Amino acid sequence: MKTIMKKLILIVFALTPIFVFAHPGHGHESPLSPGHYVANPQHYIPLALTVGAALLFLSMRHLLFDQRRERENNF
Repeated sequence: MKTIMKKLILIVFALTPIFVFAHPGHGHESPLSPGHYVANPQHYIPLALTVGAALLFLSMRHLLFDQRRERENNF
């Protein structure tokens, strides 16, 4: 589990610079407005992937803890 987490953290840090580059559309609307983040795929795709990865991680963690708890209760 620790090696998987280390690999995921490494991937996140490796991909982070890609998402901070400026893109067309800055200057047409306020870059801090919610519409800017919803209208530009450069913002909402990484956000959706991050939320999906977090939900997957939490559900897998919950599943593993439930399985461990069942094994402990069966003994």
